[in-house]
Amino acid sequence: MNVITTNLFRLAVCLVLQLSFIQAFSQTVYYVDGTNGNNSNNGLTPGAAWKTIQKAGDNATRNSTVLIRGGTYKENVTINVSGAANEPIVFKAYPQESVFLDGTGTSGTTLLTIVNQSYLTFEGITLQNLTKNNAQGILVECEAGATMTTLAFRKLTVRNIRWTTSKTAIPGDNDNAQPFIVYGRGTTAQRAITNLVVDSCEFYDNIPGYSEVLSIDANVDGFTITNNRVHDNINIGIYAGGNYGECTVPALDHARNGLIEKNTCYRNTALYATSGGIYVDGAMDVIVRRNTCYENGYGIEVGAEEDGTTERITVINNLFYNNEDAGIAVGGYTTETTGQVLSSIFRNNTLLKNDSKKNGSGEFYVTKASQCVFQNNIVFAGSENTLLSLENISPQTGNTFNYNVYYTALGKSDDINVNWRTKEYSDFGKYKTGTSQDANSRFIAPGLISATLPTPNLQLNAGSAAIDMGNPATTLLTNETDFGGQPRLLNSRIDIGAYEGLSTSGTVTTSGGNDIAIIKLNAFPNPAQRQITIQTTEVPGDRIFILYNVRGEEQRRAQTRDTEITWDINTLPGGVYLVRVLYGAAQQTTRVVVANRP
Repeated sequence: MNVITTNLFRLAVCLVLQLSFIQAFSQTVYYVDGTNGNNSNNGLTPGAAWKTIQKAGDNATRNSTVLIRGGTYKENVTINVSGAANEPIVFKAYPQESVFLDGTGTSGTTLLTIVNQSYLTFEGITLQNLTKNNAQGILVECEAGATMTTLAFRKLTVRNIRWTTSKTAIPGDNDNAQPFIVYGRGTTAQRAITNLVVDSCEFYDNIPGYSEVLSIDANVDGFTITNNRVHDNINIGIYAGGNYGECTVPALDHARNGLIEKNTCYRNTALYATSGGIYVDGAMDVIVRRNTCYENGYGIEVGAEEDGTTERITVINNLFYNNEDAGIAVGGYTTETTGQVLSSIFRNNTLLKNDSKKNGSGEFYVTKASQCVFQNNIVFAGSENTLLSLENISPQTGNTFNYNVYYTALGKSDDINVNWRTKEYSDFGKYKTGTSQDANSRFIAPGLISATLPTPNLQLNAGSAAIDMGNPATTLLTNETDFGGQPRLLNSRIDIGAYEGLSTSGTVTTSGGNDIAIIKLNAFPNPAQRQITIQTTEVPGDRIFILYNVRGEEQRRAQTRDTEITWDINTLPGGVYLVRVLYGAAQQTTRVVVANRP
């Protein structure tokens, strides 16, 4: 070849390779249009859209997005396709349009069925209006010999999934509906459902009978339930469980390694059962943190209904208030099973005026549970003055209560109720002596900003007795924050309750190492109105300055070698903020106030 021919050949090869690369990594977009579409189309343009979601559920290819035009789709959809690792299939509403998958008049019992499929995302769709016994909004199921992984459900609304239209009907044992149900029936650890996400969804006006609204059951290993609103349902809100035989291998019949975080659960109640905003029953290794539960039956129940155990459940940094029964209920409830809660932690929660129906359960209600820790909690009882009830049921060994702040609406330490197995205590000091519990706990007003129902503010005021009073040996989770998103440890000692205090004084070191030379941190003026200067020790190297609001949301950030920076804060609303400075392995924080402007 001559030089020109050789160069042309090389150019052609490069173009072919480039086109192949683009084709391999480009994403296909399919369209569904219930009004103008036709299932004879190829679905590849808005003008050639498919008509039904089911057509997309049968034909979408991996690394594709299915855009569904707004409208009501009266279908029972089964997804028969899977994506692949880094090449998911995404089913989502067309931008700025509302999609309703509606069960009215449909023949099936399930609106959306996903069995043995993986790498799927569903986003921005409303599933609604299916009333029949055993109705299901979303069914996710891994059969015994299959595998499932990487399923995400985001910004969905699930409503009016019901076994009956009557909110006051009392169900029989077989009267159920399941707005969102996950069954892991795989028979090996490798066949567990993994990497399951339910995020930023809303579930309301569902009537599930003896089932739950959002339920993760059996061989599911790795799930997150975050940022959801679950409200006004007739029974339990969020559920993670096991021991019901859905997986035929007992050792695997547990939802496990899960995170339930930043959900809001309210008004989930039933006439026929005490319904928790959150219920963990037969699951293992689940973290429940930074949730808000109010006006439910229980705020949260960590139970064990069947034979077997519920183990290593960590319930931290949550708010539980104005629930009908206990804020936190723990344990198996009957001697007819071996069910027991073991080795679980209930720490740094704030419980306010629960047991609103005055059933005597109090703020904590403990049954068959052993080796559990209750510490660093604020426990503020309502007019019944019942702090906690521990039933006379066995087994019940090795439980520890300590470093809690207790208080009642009456504010009298000699006018309380503690039910401890067969004994009742009306005096806080006598309760401590008689039970050998709560040695470092106090009966004192916790200093909440507002304890007024129905909308309390459960942050600590600057003079709160809960600040720096938690167990100094508390073990924190990695990168743990308080309910509002601040670092969980701001001073040398953890606070009691779900929030770290909002005291405006003091500079604190949260970690050190060889870079502890940055120990000094100063903010001025403090309070400030228009500008604030953050000053650090004169040491070489970069440092990162970050300003957070009390919800943990970043407001300002700067990286510099300078020892100080000045921020314009003219646009920030008045309130308490947190400054964090990172230098090598060291972290340091201080609290500052942005004053209200005239």
